[in-house]
Amino acid sequence: MPEQEESGLINTTGTEGTVLEILYQFHYNWANLLSIIIPLILGLAFLFYIKMADIKKGVKGYAFLKWFCGIIGCFCIFIAICSSVLGIKDYIEKRSALANNHVNVVEGYVENYHPQPLEGHDTERFEINGVSFEYSNFVTTNGYNTPACYGGVITENGQHLLIKYVTASDGSNTILFIQKIE
Repeated sequence: MPEQEESGLINTTGTEGTVLEILYQFHYNWANLLSIIIPLILGLAFLFYIKMADIKKGVKGYAFLKWFCGIIGCFCIFIAICSSVLGIKDYIEKRSALANNHVNVVEGYVENYHPQPLEGHDTERFEINGVSFEYSNFVTTNGYNTPACYGGVITENGQHLLIKYVTASDGSNTILFIQKIE
């Protein structure tokens, strides 16, 4: 029977009496909204500037400035729309793969663990039974990307984990589920 812990994680007893603790479950990464909000705000600011620039019609170069701000504003809004559509599509595909069990599963011990340093733009990476994983909090993705230095759950070699993941066309693996096996 599942037990509810103070942390909110649910433990269940697996085969042969092992305790399974869910460390990460796939969810929408709200940090992805920054890639939508920032270009949207910039685009609206450029378009708003056009409206405000109407006051200064006599300024030399006004027509070029108005044209330039319009192009940049529309481009920023286009980027925001593309980012939102692609982000939602990626989320739905991964959620569907996990729900329909169209994921890869690996169980074993963390090996070749390389932590992401607190400063710099390195990645955190490790292997389990020859399957490589690499992630960074500097790259927003729908999937696990929290390094140990920012509170991530994978912290050292020797952790016994079960991981569900999907493999992208470039060969990179995105973690969708992590369970600790004790």
